[in-house]
Amino acid sequence: MLLELVLFFAIASAITTVAVMVPGLMRARAWASIPVGLVILAGAGWLTGLIAHDPVGGTILPLFGIGAVIETRRHLPQWSMLAAQMLATLLVASAVYLVYAGVQPFVDQLGLLGIVVSFLLLLLEAAALALSVYYLFEILDVFSRRTRIAHRAEASYRPKVAMQVPCYNEPIEVVRETLTALANLDYPDVIVQVVDNNTKDPQTWRPLEALCHELGERFQFIHLEPWPGYKAGALNEATRRLPKDASILGIVDADYIVKPGFLKAITGHFADERVAFVQTPQNYRDWKDSGYLRGLFYSYRYFFDITMPARANRNAIIFAGTMGLIRRSAFERVGGWDESVITEDAEASLRMLGLGSVGVYEPTVWGEGLMPLSFDGLKKQRFRWALGGIQILRRQWRELVPLAPHRLQLTWGQRLNYLFGSVHWFGDMLTVGFTFLLLLTAVASALHHRLPIRELTGPVLIVPLAFLVTGVLRGLWALRRAERCTWGDALRALGIWFALSWVDSLAVVRGLWSGQAAFLRTPKQKEGGNRIWPAIRSSAIESLLAILALVGAVVMLITAPAIATAILAVMLLFEAWIFGSAPWASLAAEGVQLTPYRQIYGRSAQNTGDRPERPSRAGIVPGALAVVVAVVLAYGLLNAPVERPPSAQSDLPTIGKITQKQLPLTGPTPTATPTPTTSATPSSSASATPSASVSATASP
Repeated sequence: MLLELVLFFAIASAITTVAVMVPGLMRARAWASIPVGLVILAGAGWLTGLIAHDPVGGTILPLFGIGAVIETRRHLPQWSMLAAQMLATLLVASAVYLVYAGVQPFVDQLGLLGIVVSFLLLLLEAAALALSVYYLFEILDVFSRRTRIAHRAEASYRPKVAMQVPCYNEPIEVVRETLTALANLDYPDVIVQVVDNNTKDPQTWRPLEALCHELGERFQFIHLEPWPGYKAGALNEATRRLPKDASILGIVDADYIVKPGFLKAITGHFADERVAFVQTPQNYRDWKDSGYLRGLFYSYRYFFDITMPARANRNAIIFAGTMGLIRRSAFERVGGWDESVITEDAEASLRMLGLGSVGVYEPTVWGEGLMPLSFDGLKKQRFRWALGGIQILRRQWRELVPLAPHRLQLTWGQRLNYLFGSVHWFGDMLTVGFTFLLLLTAVASALHHRLPIRELTGPVLIVPLAFLVTGVLRGLWALRRAERCTWGDALRALGIWFALSWVDSLAVVRGLWSGQAAFLRTPKQKEGGNRIWPAIRSSAIESLLAILALVGAVVMLITAPAIATAILAVMLLFEAWIFGSAPWASLAAEGVQLTPYRQIYGRSAQNTGDRPERPSRAGIVPGALAVVVAVVLAYGLLNAPVERPPSAQSDLPTIGKITQKQLPLTGPTPTATPTPTTSATPSSSASATPSASVSATASP
């Protein structure tokens, strides 16, 4: 019965995923969606009975599905029935799959080593499935919810605002546009504070100082050198120098052009004393002429069009560092920016919400910046974001885990949103980990060896593949629906998320190894030189992993042709797509046409990812240690004896339990021992997981 439950809910989840893509069905009224849902559950029951050769069970299983949907809808009354069914079926399918996989080592009668390794794999699967369910929850909470939490702005409220523009090594041609736009703000009481942080060359920062004098009394210029704490340290000092009557702080990156009505539209939210900060979307310009830049644009926008609105429903948004306003008193109550955290903006918003305050997300676009033009700069930017997420987790995990003692006044929804906002970066480490496991399986297949780990056999093997396919479709569908983009641009956005998997993993390792801020070094190209070779070098590791995954898939199919190994070969090919996206993105970025303005922006720290301080070489240590551990683990698993009961068919040429007696195929029919599959996370991020469940969410 456990196997049939796994099959039923996995099939129901897959069919429901396809159904909600039909225009109008996601938010259809109950009278229209309930019959569709019942037909889906009945069909899933019939297919399960057919596969499991149990027609009676197939007629009973839909009752379990109906119960799960009703219970989910009871907790989420704002959702449509079909959305509740989509979440319920994936959630129950994941839970039952974990139970099924958990008992499998005992069914296989594995020894102690096999049980331990199998349960370690199970923990990774559970983490991946939890992330998949969370990403789906975000999508459904935005697209199916009929009621929204909105905050009313008082149009007549006009506090004094200080707009802060942090700069480091910024070309004057780029900052000039930003400051000129700020000079045109339609607001009666605003000052603009330009904070230059550790730019050593006077020929770079002196023209900026002159421009501030030229723009008038609204503008103040501060040059800090030397100054610790990166951008956070500079802004803390700049805030201390502000006049006392400046009660609202605004932050704008040096490459943003702000619309004149920004402050008049946003400051009214602060008439409510509970509001600590207001965030508007980060948006971008100068991207439509390049397929790579279009994909990058949509990959960024996903966070502000899906993740932030979903988090706003639980008062759990983050302050994103630009195009947002903060109440100065709330900012000072939490002690300002934490200078040891590289994503000081998101960390400070958590502490401000912990005061019992409100964070308002205003979805209207009020400014546009520029995206990194090179894959090198994009990787550095992503490294900072991922590292910052891990730093927040290290510092605040006690506040985010529901049962730990708490100091901050956070709701369960806020804690879980911030917790998943940090732990989702681990999804890319799962990608690397399961790629390693699948490659190890390919080696074992070539040697006709069985790894000491539980295997899944028979019909349940279709579950990971079903999750994989429908998960990719969910991610692409969510992108297209949120951004109104083409399938091609959605695929490019997905490819960019995948391309950053390796750099996200490096950031997670660095964050776990050391809580100190650090920055990624990647190869720099010389202006006007050969642009192909630097592109190849900047994605060398990812290219190697992609080639190994491709070769591993071929090896498995040649040495052990069977349904089981074919499924695992598909998983390896998917891993090859994930890591192969990095050289594609690197080369595609080199194809961006460098207009004169883009050439100027190419020198900006916003594009290159450069920062005042450089990391030490201590970051090499965790990487080298991880390689040693991987080699030792691979050697141990490949050479470990497999304890099997006397009745086991050890004389058959198998790696797993599926033999020719079970699947009448020609040639040897081994089952590769692990059955990891893939969960692609948008956050920028893709994670290979044993659940094969792919969902999407972006995370700057």
